[in-house]
Amino acid sequence: MADRRGFIRAGGLFATGFAVAGVAAEPVLASTSDPVLPLLGWHAALANRHYEPAVVAVIGSSSSEGVGSSRYGRGYVPMLAGNLCARFPVAGAAGGDVYTAAWGRPSGLWPVVLSGGVTTSTTGWGLKSAGLKAAGQTVTYPFTGTSVRVWHTVFPGGGAFTVTIDGATVATVGTHGPATDRDATWISPRLEPGHHTIVVTCVTPDVYVHGFAVLHGDENRGIHVYNGGHGGLTSGDFAGSAAGWAPRLRTIRPHLVILQLGVNDWRTRVPAATIGRNLKTIIATVRAYTDTSPSFVVYGSPRVSAGRSVQDFAEVSRAWQDVAADDDGGPGGSSAVAYFDLAARQPAPSADNSLGLYCEDLVHMTDRGAAFTADALASFLAP
Repeated sequence: MADRRGFIRAGGLFATGFAVAGVAAEPVLASTSDPVLPLLGWHAALANRHYEPAVVAVIGSSSSEGVGSSRYGRGYVPMLAGNLCARFPVAGAAGGDVYTAAWGRPSGLWPVVLSGGVTTSTTGWGLKSAGLKAAGQTVTYPFTGTSVRVWHTVFPGGGAFTVTIDGATVATVGTHGPATDRDATWISPRLEPGHHTIVVTCVTPDVYVHGFAVLHGDENRGIHVYNGGHGGLTSGDFAGSAAGWAPRLRTIRPHLVILQLGVNDWRTRVPAATIGRNLKTIIATVRAYTDTSPSFVVYGSPRVSAGRSVQDFAEVSRAWQDVAADDDGGPGGSSAVAYFDLAARQPAPSADNSLGLYCEDLVHMTDRGAAFTADALASFLAP
């Protein structure tokens, strides 16, 4: 495979495949077989959105989770979902940010309410679930849509729960079984369009609820975005805990996977080379658990507040770019990994935050910063 790393590092090529001013076209063609191929799988799925869902999965840390936003739904992931649905509409299929985990940060703004039980970081999409340990403990989620799905885990000898929608019990689900199933799903009947409330109540322990997937006329089409952001986690957390999150890929079946990981690693002194290896492990894991041949985007952050890091941030940026350049899992052995360079679109908050894109901690994005990032990503992902 041709080595694309030197040219990508030099900033001579955007992931869309266009050479920047002053760079001759011939070296571009010589350095990579086809620079537009990384997102081809996603673009093909997007073109087919009228007939089947075009699915985006996000694996990330606090910025993906939405930490820093003034209210739930203003992080860059739900804003990106709204942008994509507005730019690529499907009549009668609202689409958007489909999945909400059973818990998240900041807890006071999270729309899911736990009554009893414990939060866990060992299983579920985004490594999040709520463990209901005693009868009567509940998970409650108000939503707007036409159907809802409860994602949960089946453990050997596990418990059972009831599902109540708008005050009426619609199902009793037994989660006990002979083997572990980390991507079990309960699917509601079709609901009238509008506002609803679902309550999962533990009947017998243990019940592990990952979260809720809500559809709104887009059960079988449109654009679906599944947010797996988890504040504080590193690339190593996801690479080393695949058994907890990867089985859910069989449900999600993504056509695009956004990897927003590496900043927490850098801030806690993880070497750039290790970050790159972890991201490659995550990409290989995704491919092992899905048959959709997804495209990938490695999210390149600008330099934020350094925390305890003593490592040059440029080394992390190079590692992100190398993950994209080294991949050969795309069409014809080309790369299926694109590099999204947010740092090329805004100043580093650690140097200049005069536009107010980042919070006072100079790490997390404000509402404005999240919307800015979502706009930039939507343009980057468009065919």
